[in-house]
Amino acid sequence: MGFFIISVVMILRLFQMQILERASYTLAAERNRTEMVYQTAPRGIIYDRNGVPLATNEPVFSLIYLPSQSTTQSELNRLADELSRTLRQNPEDILAKLEQARSARTALRIAENLPVPVMFRLSELKPFYPGIDLVLEARRYYPFGSFASHLIGYMGKINPRQWVRLKARNYRMDSRIGRLGVESVFERQLRGTDGAVKIEVDAHGKIQKILRRLPWKDGRNVHLTLDAIVQKAADEGLSRTSTRRGAVVALDPSNGDILAFAAAPDFDPNQFLGADPFSLDYSTFVPSSVPEFDRAISGLYAPGSIFKTIVSVAGINEGKLDPSQIVFCPGYFRLGRRTFLCWNHRGHGNVDFFTGLAESCDVYFYKMGLVIGADLIEKYEKIFHLGKKTGIALKGEEAGNLFGPETSMQEGKTWVGGNTLNLAIGQGRLLVTPIQMAVVAAALANHGTLWRPQYLRSIAPESNGEILRQSPQQIGFVRASKKTWNLLDQAMALVVASGTARGAAIKGIEVWGKTGTAQNSSGKDHAWFIAFAAKPGQAPSIAVSVLVENGGHGASAAVPIARQVIAAAFRVGKKIQYQWPKSSPKKIDSSAVKGETL
Repeated sequence: MGFFIISVVMILRLFQMQILERASYTLAAERNRTEMVYQTAPRGIIYDRNGVPLATNEPVFSLIYLPSQSTTQSELNRLADELSRTLRQNPEDILAKLEQARSARTALRIAENLPVPVMFRLSELKPFYPGIDLVLEARRYYPFGSFASHLIGYMGKINPRQWVRLKARNYRMDSRIGRLGVESVFERQLRGTDGAVKIEVDAHGKIQKILRRLPWKDGRNVHLTLDAIVQKAADEGLSRTSTRRGAVVALDPSNGDILAFAAAPDFDPNQFLGADPFSLDYSTFVPSSVPEFDRAISGLYAPGSIFKTIVSVAGINEGKLDPSQIVFCPGYFRLGRRTFLCWNHRGHGNVDFFTGLAESCDVYFYKMGLVIGADLIEKYEKIFHLGKKTGIALKGEEAGNLFGPETSMQEGKTWVGGNTLNLAIGQGRLLVTPIQMAVVAAALANHGTLWRPQYLRSIAPESNGEILRQSPQQIGFVRASKKTWNLLDQAMALVVASGTARGAAIKGIEVWGKTGTAQNSSGKDHAWFIAFAAKPGQAPSIAVSVLVENGGHGASAAVPIARQVIAAAFRVGKKIQYQWPKSSPKKIDSSAVKGETL
């Protein structure tokens, strides 16, 4: 009897719930729904070789809209107008986002990276517009602005084509992605796992309660070979030139590690965080005028007299150049009916190899070029890997252009004696990049090994994983005799001690170098200087290539920059004035709650 009564009660209760109260439960279900609001995770921090943070994160607020199906169009219009005044954005653009959220029935970001005053004004609007709220996220931050910008890169919004390809990796349509440099190359490692807040909202989009928090996971930290002190010297040096256009690349000759990588004009990657770079039409710009154009790997220039080092190696190593032979320089050289001038129109008088390189005498190298022969010089161009990309892991590297009888024949051009004279002093159609000449300078420093330039030192491990480290990669070798290298060392030391690069001398440091002034048919000459340096009795530990576009003479425009970079590497001379952070960047807590925000 008791069992029968219980059964009847249960049946009646089920009838009441499914039939009589169905409408009220349906209404409640419609009134409340769940939403997942995502929080952008902190990216991995990018450090220099000494632990200086070059790219970090900072906590910011983003405005989200939780749509309500009962919201009328007029209400949306009023909200768009109100937000446009606070955010200082076009009301039509905001309205389009609000309507998109309502149509998709999902939370949508309306604005990101909100300044604190704007965030507080938006908080005051929440009681009147229950569908809006603020979410705490992590935003990329570059503490030193344009510092090494071409190497570090920048962040930008993902475009639709990339999103289709990457959505399987949990990228969203409003995600930001590395667009250039280290940020792009190591996107997968730097990117963290976004967090989320699962919330219950009512029919008006107002949050009823937080159901669950899914904490984010920080990205993996990346440590570069870059030396921040050396990089600062390179950046500052370029900024003080008359044209503010050029490049500086400094390498460790023992392994190809990049110590400094500067290109000017540069850019502040923080500026790209508030706008979508793909909204800009770069097709209307001349490539070299765009700040993102990287002159270090993409700029093509005649090497001028710095190429005389390669001519010297070819001549001495092949027994074609006698260092003791005397050549008279009257300031010009005649070949047939043409007259080829020396940069010193008054002439250098009697010069041997050492004086010829130290004073960069063009007449000496005109004559040596004819003796050595263009075919042999072109052979050594290839041995030093000119005309080839270095293989640095950056987008946009150019290979340059070889110049010689074989290359000219392949191009359908005739080779004449005047071409040999131009080749001997690094002119003609020979084109190189600053990073190629940094590799050459490093090979001259270590006596023959060509290293691929690399900027990665290590990547922090995932949980229970191993640290990823970069190994040096040899890309070539210049087989030359010990005599060749010793004679070239002596001559390059004289360039600094008593020749055209006396301004590069540093007390207590041994410096070898070669200046260059490359003729430019479209404007003022380009200024070059390559060098390497060491503490007395030790192997060279830095090799530098400096190019100042339209800078004129290498001695006056490029040498001071190289001297500053070398001094910074050895921590001598001018005291480095820079306030580096004394502690690690603070960790951002994804569960932090500010006021009534998520």
